[in-house]
Amino acid sequence: MDRFVRRMKHYVDIGDADLAPLIALQHREQTFKSGQTIVALNEPMDKIHIVLDGWSLRARYLDNGRRQIINFQLPGDYFDLMSLVGARSDHTITAATDTVLRIYDGREFLDIIQNAHRLASAFWWVTVQEETILRQQIVRIGRMSARERIANFILELNRRQNIAQDSEGDFVPLPVPQAYLADALGLSVVHISRSLTSMKAQGLIRTSRRGIDIVDRNALMELAEYNPALMCPDPIVIAAQ
Repeated sequence: MDRFVRRMKHYVDIGDADLAPLIALQHREQTFKSGQTIVALNEPMDKIHIVLDGWSLRARYLDNGRRQIINFQLPGDYFDLMSLVGARSDHTITAATDTVLRIYDGREFLDIIQNAHRLASAFWWVTVQEETILRQQIVRIGRMSARERIANFILELNRRQNIAQDSEGDFVPLPVPQAYLADALGLSVVHISRSLTSMKAQGLIRTSRRGIDIVDRNALMELAEYNPALMCPDPIVIAAQ
């Protein structure tokens, strides 16, 4: 839960006493193997999931099998607040890697945040961040070139990771195959590979089997038209009373 708590504290000045009701709330932990469905399309939503380890993905599928990955859930992320309004899932959640989740009953979770206002504020701030990321995904796919999309996505993943780890690192782990990046960015695997090779030759990044190192952050940000304040907005932190 450390990365999840760090995300909360990035947005709201909360202490152990504020978090105690959530930490004490009854839950279970479950490991999903890579490729296993976590939430199916049209499934009643009644659980809140917090990612402890691994990556999962949110996607929509067309009738002919084509897939659009909408976003990835990283360690420290949570989903789905749709369970708080008794909705059915309009997407699927799949384990992109072996993924460990902490799972809460949605109704019990709602009872907690209704009576813990500072904790609720932190969740709403994280939801604002998620909506910002989804808006950027629309801009990426609709208007950016292949290199711009990839550069923008690398920087987004890096910032999300740094918030959860309370760090300023330049390494971006990529534990998923390039086909997943292609389905997320609306590109072919060949286009992903060629664009990464071009960005390496330009001295913007280094790649390895583990992931990507950002070498020239300023140039990568210029290529991506990346504005950190727009991608993952820094809040006016709500201080403890």
